[in-house]
Formats: sequence, C-alpha cells, structure tokens
Amino acid sequence: MTAPVRGTDGDRDDGYEGYGGYDDDWESVPDEEVRGAAPPPPDGAAGVRCPGCAALVPPGTPRCPRCLARIGGEGDGTAPPGTRVVLHFDTLALSLPVLPGEPLRLGRDTDWAPASAGAFKDLSVVSRRHASVSVDPDGTVWVTEETDGTVNGTWVNGGHLLPGERHRLRHGDRLQLSHRVGCTVRITGDGPC
Repeated sequence: MTAPVRGTDGDRDDGYEGYGGYDDDWESVPDEEVRGAAPPPPDGAAGVRCPGCAALVPPGTPRCPRCLARIGGEGDGTAPPGTRVVLHFDTLALSLPVLPGEPLRLGRDTDWAPASAGAFKDLSVVSRRHASVSVDPDGTVWVTEETDGTVNGTWVNGGHLLPGERHRLRHGDRLQLSHRVGCTVRITGDGPC
C-alpha cells in the first residue's frame, strides 16, 4: 500500500511567488517511508518467554541464556536430581540455595535456621521457626510451614499453607513468609548446587 504525497513538479497558478512551485498532483510513496518499519512479530514467532525471567528466548532453545531456566518441556515442575534450587528474596537482596538432602529452614532462630536467621533477625513478621524448603531425591521441591504454625502465615502464589502440610513448589512460584517477606523460587541448571 502507498500513501499519497504532494508532488514537486509544476507551478502554482494563483500568482503566489513564495509557494516553491508545488502543484496539486500527488505521488505514491511506499508505506515504510511514511509509517516506519513494521513492528516485530508477536512473541510466538520470535521465540518464547522464559518462565523464570520473562526474557524472549529464540525458538528451540532448551535453556534461557539469561537465567538458565528450562524452556518448554513437560512443565510439571519436577526438577531433575542435582538441579539447583534457589530462593530469591527481592525485598532483602538475598538468595538462599536449597541443597539436596538438607532442608533450608526459614526463620529467626539461629540454631534451627542458621542460613536465614541473620537476614530475618530484625523482621518480627517472620517467626522464629517459620517454614522449611526441601528437595526430594526425585527432584521435586517442597515447602512446609512448621507444625506449630506461624503468627503471620505462609503463602505460595497467594494460597495460604496449613501448618505441617507439604506444598509442592515449581519454578517461578512466589513464596511469602507473612505478607511482607517474599521470594521467588528458581529451579535451574543440571549440576549440583
């Protein structure tokens, strides 16, 4: 399709000298010159969005080059044995790895939760023994709120957990310790933590 543009040939016949010689003829100009380049194709044609960081990844790429999250696949959230699991606490600028066979305890009790107690020490909304995250031998990732419960609760993707009940975590899930301390679950890589 083309857009009309005034031609530059001929003279104006009403005697106006400052007009520059334009006439009333129109010439065709390609759309690209008038409207600019066409927008990029939709996401599906250019690639897929990474479930971990939302980056646009070329079609057929098995892992995101930015965060190493798996692209496509079964989508059941199972992490293969030896997969790296990390909790990214955005409000605290903190990342905590979950080691296979060793539950990561989240709380303010320094003896019970040595990896997280220092980060949570001034956060009264996090219980002394709040919750724990573990990786099973088959690679599935679980969170459990402590059996006695917490004062301010634990949520996964907005759903409240019951004390003592295991809840399966998947890549990209949002885990909340109270409504004020949140993290994103990242399941990436093939090697050991």
